[in-house]
Amino acid sequence: MPKSKRIVIKIGSSLLANSELLTPRWAFIQQLLSDVKDLRGDGYEVLICSSGAVALGLSTIGETPETAGLRDKQAAAACGMPILLNAYKQVAHEFGFDIAQVLVTLRDLEDRRRFLNTKNTVHRLLQAGITPIVNENDSITTEEIRVGDNDRLAAKVAQMVQAETLVILTCVDGLYTRDPSEPGAELVETVNDVTEFLEVTKGVS
Repeated sequence: MPKSKRIVIKIGSSLLANSELLTPRWAFIQQLLSDVKDLRGDGYEVLICSSGAVALGLSTIGETPETAGLRDKQAAAACGMPILLNAYKQVAHEFGFDIAQVLVTLRDLEDRRRFLNTKNTVHRLLQAGITPIVNENDSITTEEIRVGDNDRLAAKVAQMVQAETLVILTCVDGLYTRDPSEPGAELVETVNDVTEFLEVTKGVS
């Protein structure tokens, strides 16, 4: 894949789904894709690594984030993905560009043949002026074939397409010494040694 001005943007579920109603946050999606339109106008190719499918599908299967187990989340992902993609597609259409869905598993990024196939597909979409919406295929993945979370997925995608920038959008202010919802969690202003923070950053996005 030839080098170009490429940006990968990762968006967390809390920014895309209303936490109480478990519906799309339309105002945020409007602003996000307005910014994507501007980036495209400046000559950038933009890829979006999007969470949100599970959150948007929970109400369809009668579950909540607190009650959902693994099978529930897999089913919710299958229900929520069309909702998420429809929101992206509807807003992108208003701004005059198209989006496409790319679902991957860890094997698609680690097996050489599947990696090249995924890379070629993404390249062809970018070549056609289409913005790929990349997500882990949560409805079929198990612990053994998961990338882990969408932050890691976004990093792997950024490497795959040789992006010059990876942007992670989240409602969290930054890196904390522990889960920011726990008492005593402190914001880390500067990271000198990343290894001491690897354990605290593990989890799903």
